[in-house]
Amino acid sequence: MRSLVWEELDKALAELPDEQCVVFELNELQNFSFKEISESTGIPVNTLISRKRYAILYLRERLYNLYEELLDE
Repeated sequence: MRSLVWEELDKALAELPDEQCVVFELNELQNFSFKEISESTGIPVNTLISRKRYAILYLRERLYNLYEELLDE
């Protein structure tokens, strides 16, 4: 079941615009802070936060059905 979730997450991440995907992966999967990402990319922290927010909104919608299926099992 865990591999199915990661597989679906990978597919959903691939559907995101690059700038949203990168900030989500760096912050959530690689544990970089927004400040660290900002310092290395030159992108303002608020822009990074906004991009991650849009990524999360998309991922929630995209993965909702999988979540519901897993609850029913």
